[in-house]
Amino acid sequence: MIRMKEVLRTIDRLKRCLRKSDNMRAVIIPHISADGDAVGACSAFSMALENNGIKASIITCDFFPEYLKWLKNANKAVSLQDRSEQCKKLIAEADIIFMLDHNTILREGDLQPLLRDYKGLKVIIDHHPEPEEVDFIISNTRVSSTCELLYTVISRIWGDEAITPDMANALYTGINTDTGGLSHNSSHPETYRVVADLLDRGLNKQYVHENLYQHNRLSRLRLIGNALLNKLTIHPDYPLALIPITGQELEKYDFKEGDLEGLVNIPLSIEKVLVSIQITQRKERVKLSFRSKGNIPINLWAKEYFNGGGHLNAAGGQSTEPLEQVVQKINETAAWFFDQCKCHSSKRSASAQSTEN
Repeated sequence: MIRMKEVLRTIDRLKRCLRKSDNMRAVIIPHISADGDAVGACSAFSMALENNGIKASIITCDFFPEYLKWLKNANKAVSLQDRSEQCKKLIAEADIIFMLDHNTILREGDLQPLLRDYKGLKVIIDHHPEPEEVDFIISNTRVSSTCELLYTVISRIWGDEAITPDMANALYTGINTDTGGLSHNSSHPETYRVVADLLDRGLNKQYVHENLYQHNRLSRLRLIGNALLNKLTIHPDYPLALIPITGQELEKYDFKEGDLEGLVNIPLSIEKVLVSIQITQRKERVKLSFRSKGNIPINLWAKEYFNGGGHLNAAGGQSTEPLEQVVQKINETAAWFFDQCKCHSSKRSASAQSTEN
């Protein structure tokens, strides 16, 4: 409760800042390889700012996934990959920068140098642990998603009536995708109260679900089928599933951003598999997606060895090493990680017993 009081005080400070300045220019930045929560947050917040007289631009280090470009303003995002000079100009002229759905500029890919040099106001709105120090930190790890937290931010600054049907669709997209359709990280009643309020504000749930889950391309299904049939392996000594995917395979199946969304979760349905890691070879780096069951802190592995981090059960990482070496590194560090899990579980149990006593 104390933590939420701090969050609300920070939102009130931000409210005063946004309302005292005329002709304010804002830049919104999601994390690299933006997912439904990041894109939904960018979409909803850009509308909120624009509707209240603040010029807002969305900047990405890469590109938004194709399956999320139906969200309002998503197709207006400016990518560093093909419009680098415009990105630099927008950042240089911005009065305030909003970092959505990530806790550090390390999650901004090639935009990092520009953000390090930026001297204006920075705001983090996020639900990942250990946010870095910026001017406004609006962070709560208990919420299901950044979009759930953003609902509170928008409502407190501009009132519930500020949330339009398009914004409601965007916020629900983030809540839905970051919880696997409300199947995990969604046990707090407040999450469902927010969804109910979004329905009151015009959320078209059927429309969102159709866009998220019923617009598959045949090549995407074949890519996923190949990954499950030919690439999925189970570690002989640990409850660990690996799915390595090469750049050649992405090209063969006409890969589009977002085509592999949700794949890493599938091996967790296998009996006795507790950890799933997807390793995908991209142009300049290898991307890793980590998932786990129960109290297994997969973010520790991502942070320690793969330049990443995230939540207890969902994390990401990256490497500039070749895909084969990344797979080898996973296998070599598996013993360390599962030993850490035992230690972590023991500490959790001891802490729980101490609390009960």
